[in-house]
Amino acid sequence: MKASFTEGLTSPEVEIMEGGAITDSKMRFADLKAMLDSNRDNLKMDAMKRIINLVARGRDVSELFPAVVKNVAARNLELKKLVYVYLDPNQLIRASALRVLSSIRVPMIAPIMLLAIRESVRDMSAYVRKVAAHAIPKLYSLDESLQDELIECIDYLLGDKRTLVLGSAVYAFEKICPHRMDLLHAHYRSLCKALADVDEWGQIVMVGLLTRYARSQFIAPVHSNSMDPDLSLLLSSSRPLLQSRNCAVVLAVAQLLYYCGLTSLHPIISKALIRLLRGPREVQVVALMNIATICSTSPDLFEPYLKSFFVRPNDPRQIKLLKLQVLTSLISPTNVQLVLRELQTYVSIDDFADAAIEAIGQCALRVGTVADSCLSGLITFIASSNENVVSAAVVVLKRLLHMDAPLPLLTRLLRLIDSIKAPQARACVVWLVATHVKKMKMLAPDLLRIMAKNFIHEKAVVKLQIISLAAKLYLIDKENCELLVHYVLQLARYDPSYDVRDRRRFIYNLLFGNSKLSAHALDIFMTAKPSPVMQNTFKDREQFQLGTLSHFLNQRCNRYIDLPNFPEVAPDPSLRRDSEKQSDVVTTGLLHGDGNENVDGSFYSGDSFEEHEEEGEENDDSNECEDEEEEEDGTDNDDDGEEDESDDDSGDDEEEEEEEDEEDERESRNGTRSDDENDGEAEDAIKNSKRDDGSNSLEGYSGKVIEDCSSKQNSTVSKNLDLLLDLNFECIPISTASSYATTSARFVDDKFKLLLSHATWTVGVSVQARFLREPSEYSSQMTTVMLRFVNMSGTTSPELIATPLNAAATPTSGKFIIHSLEPKQVHTERIHVDFGDSKKASEWQLSSAVVNSVENKFEVEAPMGEQLEPIVMNEEKFVNLASGLNGMNECTLSLGRKLSPEDLFHIANCASIDCSQAYYCAQTKSRKQIVLIILRNEQVTVHSENIVLGSILCTDISNFSNSSV
Repeated sequence: MKASFTEGLTSPEVEIMEGGAITDSKMRFADLKAMLDSNRDNLKMDAMKRIINLVARGRDVSELFPAVVKNVAARNLELKKLVYVYLDPNQLIRASALRVLSSIRVPMIAPIMLLAIRESVRDMSAYVRKVAAHAIPKLYSLDESLQDELIECIDYLLGDKRTLVLGSAVYAFEKICPHRMDLLHAHYRSLCKALADVDEWGQIVMVGLLTRYARSQFIAPVHSNSMDPDLSLLLSSSRPLLQSRNCAVVLAVAQLLYYCGLTSLHPIISKALIRLLRGPREVQVVALMNIATICSTSPDLFEPYLKSFFVRPNDPRQIKLLKLQVLTSLISPTNVQLVLRELQTYVSIDDFADAAIEAIGQCALRVGTVADSCLSGLITFIASSNENVVSAAVVVLKRLLHMDAPLPLLTRLLRLIDSIKAPQARACVVWLVATHVKKMKMLAPDLLRIMAKNFIHEKAVVKLQIISLAAKLYLIDKENCELLVHYVLQLARYDPSYDVRDRRRFIYNLLFGNSKLSAHALDIFMTAKPSPVMQNTFKDREQFQLGTLSHFLNQRCNRYIDLPNFPEVAPDPSLRRDSEKQSDVVTTGLLHGDGNENVDGSFYSGDSFEEHEEEGEENDDSNECEDEEEEEDGTDNDDDGEEDESDDDSGDDEEEEEEEDEEDERESRNGTRSDDENDGEAEDAIKNSKRDDGSNSLEGYSGKVIEDCSSKQNSTVSKNLDLLLDLNFECIPISTASSYATTSARFVDDKFKLLLSHATWTVGVSVQARFLREPSEYSSQMTTVMLRFVNMSGTTSPELIATPLNAAATPTSGKFIIHSLEPKQVHTERIHVDFGDSKKASEWQLSSAVVNSVENKFEVEAPMGEQLEPIVMNEEKFVNLASGLNGMNECTLSLGRKLSPEDLFHIANCASIDCSQAYYCAQTKSRKQIVLIILRNEQVTVHSENIVLGSILCTDISNFSNSSV
């Protein structure tokens, strides 16, 4: 009999609870929905706690989403936190999901993976975008046909403003499209500026990419004046990374400066690489490999650090050999004696003696003045009891004595033949005698006789040299040596070695045959052969880029990319400027949800991009680590972002904020409507701009968006801290423009002030300065200073480079070059400095472009009166401003005498009010702050928005009057 069941029990909506009770899923959350819809906060809190508990157990509570999301605007702070815990998923979960998905090596899911990557590159969390960048190469290896779609994602990630993402984006670029340099034009400057803030391993990849970009997009730099500003930006941004704690970063920046920088930057490269020699052994090996390659072409860079390459007893053999290679590359007539003394101590090291003796031979070849002393030392090594030392000494002597060998030395070697046991050394002695057989007609037959007695016991390498000696003796002394030669050839005929038998057959047919070659046997054997050339073993490594695996292994590895040569004609630099400008305009439009009509709306959605920008710095800390206790707690989430941070700052006292929250909700609704209106205006601006042509359309569009952005911000000002997420501070223009018209200076001092005396350094060039009181061509905030350089010595001065040292504190127009000056010759140069309306001095360094040790410093300090510019103002405006600048903004001092307008113009760069002799006005150069001066009855009063500047200026005027009494 079949049991009958209610129809509802067979429905998938029916669920069996843990206690065994059967319940309908439509009704299981009814009580929670009712609690969330109530007006009592305590019921809502209980409901949210139960919901979070269900989420923690893994239960599906998605059908409660409409009821929960209505409480986002709740006044209760704790309730709002629980709502955000429900709504905001964990960024680490999203990233882990993408990481797992990209690790599945099934080609069938490639389209799904592409969709996930497209969504993730626009995720609010920078950590998720970073993981998406790492997933791109995995998808490419799975399906290479998706390259175009992946390149679009990479191009988007390269424009990311978070440095956490940039390193991974560049890594994906190198894996997918390393030759697409055209994609970097729009992002080049932002990559250079962000270089110092990217993570260490991202810096390595980024520096390598920018090195190739610089070599392909800029001409070779010759002088700093002719260097492209974009290349200068790259060099200045990467140079501080030489102090990085990561050795790979230091090596990457060193190769960038070596391949793309001026030769004047090479000394700092050597310092950085020398510092790496204090690291672990593995780092030392790589650093020495690169140093040895550089020394093969530019040994002068490391010559000042010669002692850093002295071998230590605890160095591994590989490091010892590399240091020895560098030492031999740095040998010069000035340091050869020091190197030889060091090499003599290395001979006593058993596993290092042969390499040390080889280095001594290279010293003799490189510096001819020490050749005799090196030969004497090598001869003493031949008598050593150490077989390795003897073998190495004989081999080196073979190279040194190839062309010209003294007879006494050959005789001494001949007498030592019985004591030499190493086969290679014995073969070298026989070879030397055979090479100079004409000098040893009397002793060479005796050597052949001695070697013939022990012929069958010799090694094959020795037997080959004995056969050659026998052939040469037969040609020059046939009567006395014919029988001995036949005996040796007969022994070689039945030798076990195939090489020896083959050599004997060749020699015998050449000497005793009837061929045409037999008549030329004397010329064949006795012709002088060229000496072997000593080549640097690292010479062939120059074809590979420094710091690469191919350079380390000295062979081309997979995916190695050759470093391009500098172009003869530089590509159009406007590509970077135009691309950057266009990128900024499009980004500004996307920030306000304008969309882009040329691309898919879902791919570049304005909403997702706005969320990406609003996320800001909220995940900077949480994307690196996650606090497990806070996850288990369920009441806080690491990814709550700026909203939770603002809630935390606002305090826990709910009753005090109830009235404010009600007002916030009203203002928020008003602000939302205002935002929609402004978004519509921004869309109109884009449409109008697209109808125009050329750069004018871009400029009009950019200005419209900025104007709309400003009005949008003004309309969305609210006391609710949550609404701060809608603010875009990048749209607020920061300007120091003045509303007053400037006028020309009333007085310009033509006298120069001495800054650096010629007697303080060996160059003999003095430096003087005066202030021109004219607008700066670099910036309206800068003061123009004329520097005069005079060669006071009796010789021509070297080329000097003037470099600002504290450019961050006092921005300047940059460094410049003073070319060689003849005696008494004068050179003037204009510099532009932003003194910041303060007493800060601009410090400069003069260094020689030829002699590294020649340098000196001088400071340019501007009086407060020189940091002013005269403005046009009427008397009524003057009186109104002066009445408002009182108290601490007013300074009054007595004068030693009454000052005339000319006296005041001498001290301060100001203008009189309507030809008045009492009122004078000006504004500061840097911050455009008003300065008003009143002269009355031997008394001076200064009204200034800058309290410190006004006080100092008033004191300067008083001191001037007292000193001129």
